[in-house]
Amino acid sequence: MTTLRLSGLVVAMTLGICIGANAQTPVEVGASGGTALVMNWESVEWEPPSSRPGFPDGLRNAPVANDPETGGITYLARFPAGSRFDMHWHTYTETVVVLQGSVDVVIEGTRYTATEGSYIILPGGAHHEWQVPPEADVVLLARRDGPADFHLLDP
Repeated sequence: MTTLRLSGLVVAMTLGICIGANAQTPVEVGASGGTALVMNWESVEWEPPSSRPGFPDGLRNAPVANDPETGGITYLARFPAGSRFDMHWHTYTETVVVLQGSVDVVIEGTRYTATEGSYIILPGGAHHEWQVPPEADVVLLARRDGPADFHLLDP
């Protein structure tokens, strides 16, 4: 497997995207009026830790962008070492890049280990869970093709 190193720099070229509060100076470019964004994920301001049922204790997010046409969101997620996000699914496809650390993701009963640079596509409706090894936190960059929803499955 080829490893992609992102080393803290994320570049997003989008059309009509609302940039989150953590982004660095978005700039409109090109004839389409799209928005270019260059940000260093290591310097974002994380939201307070989550305490939602079924979500890992201490999970933190940092919004990056929101597509006003589809409601799709792009955000950073920091899962604490040793945490687990219970089995769930989303209506819309979710794409994820591992920026730091590693995580086991179980998709429809099959376990995969994703390390820095791994790219994950979770089709809408795919049952999945995240399991973070006890050694270190994992940081993910995630994007949804539509509004975020979480449908937790009974254990």
